[in-house]
Amino acid sequence: MRSINIFSLAVLLGLVNIPVQAQVLTLSDAIQRALEQNPAISATRYRVKAASAATRVAQGAHLPQLDLNYIARQSNNPLDAFADKLNTRSVDPVLDFTADALNEPDPSTLYNTQLSLRIPVYAGGADAAGVRVASAREQGAVHRRDRVQAQVIHQTIQAYRKSQATTKALAISDDAVKAAKEHVKTTSQLARAGRIITSDKLTAEIYLAGIQAQYEQARLQVDLAIEQLLQVTGLDTKDETILSAWQANSNIPVGKAKPLVQQALATRKDLLSLESQIKAAEARVDQASAAYQPRVDVIATSNWYDQNGGFDEQSWAVGGVINMNLYAGDRHRQQIAANKFRANMMRDKLRQQQLMVRRQVRSAIAREQAARRRLKISSRYNDKARQTVRLVKKRYGQGRTILIDLLQAERALIATRQETLAAGLELQLADSDLNLATGKWASADWQGALK
Repeated sequence: MRSINIFSLAVLLGLVNIPVQAQVLTLSDAIQRALEQNPAISATRYRVKAASAATRVAQGAHLPQLDLNYIARQSNNPLDAFADKLNTRSVDPVLDFTADALNEPDPSTLYNTQLSLRIPVYAGGADAAGVRVASAREQGAVHRRDRVQAQVIHQTIQAYRKSQATTKALAISDDAVKAAKEHVKTTSQLARAGRIITSDKLTAEIYLAGIQAQYEQARLQVDLAIEQLLQVTGLDTKDETILSAWQANSNIPVGKAKPLVQQALATRKDLLSLESQIKAAEARVDQASAAYQPRVDVIATSNWYDQNGGFDEQSWAVGGVINMNLYAGDRHRQQIAANKFRANMMRDKLRQQQLMVRRQVRSAIAREQAARRRLKISSRYNDKARQTVRLVKKRYGQGRTILIDLLQAERALIATRQETLAAGLELQLADSDLNLATGKWASADWQGALK
């Protein structure tokens, strides 16, 4: 396949210089660069990692909890002082039961090492609901990441195609400038020979000025398109990049609207993300409802007490704890209601998004069909427009027609070439829009989706 350089065209026109050994940046290369360097994708990947960690946190609520505590304390509180003697098994049956010893004890120093184990037995379904909430959020984060990837691919394709097309448009403008300069040269020669009036020469010069202004506009569009491509892909603006040559593909298949809409509704990652959010909201309702259920835990502790920081005296305890909230100021009921409202809100949002997806698919199909018809019509008349210019130019050289006819033929050729380019670009952009609308670019095998 031939290649054209966005910058190399400018080189041919004497605008910039580029290295001789510049490498071709294919569309696949541009997409790969964008996927690797686009910060929006990087942010969604971190979101997925955070959601995955949150899922593991929720799963950990089912597991036993083992804690180690160490306490160093000194106190002259009568109860603490006597308890310390009990815990360290150092009670004197005579000296420690006097009124002075009990009421005015000496300061007591205690070192306590405690190992405790809590085993959750039943939480009213709160732990299981928490896992469902976290898992749904994680899946939603994955879907959002895939949708952002699809959007970045779409943006890269659009920027790449526009860069190709604006480069081609600049070439069309350059051809028009060359032709206009030739007309100025020809009319100058004919005016000096007295074969035409001076106004024809002035008309040719005015026409050249207008074409040169159009050329400057075309060059600006190239610069803007390149900047957009560089921004999406993260390429260095100082790097000169060769792009593949522009080709107006008129063989892009267009499917029927109904199956494409159904495909979009089934595979669009933003819709799947909303469905995950609905699941998370429904699980939060169950999680909040668990507040009315008892919580049962088994607790086992082992303590070591010493007055000198050692592990001389050990004691243990095993027991069960049942906790049940009886009143919380209507807080739990309102929390359940709030979660139900959020679930209903997400369902309505999903229905709204589905309607938008239907419209996006049908609009992209309509654009493709219109662009294909435009491309077919304009392509049919390109050769005829060129032939017309050649015939009129020949007749003008023979003095058989006026300059206005030649310039009108030139304008018709430029307009036909520009319309062919615009229709081809519209077809490419509409195809990319349709692929985004149907969820095609979210596939991990996006290279295969380019074929």
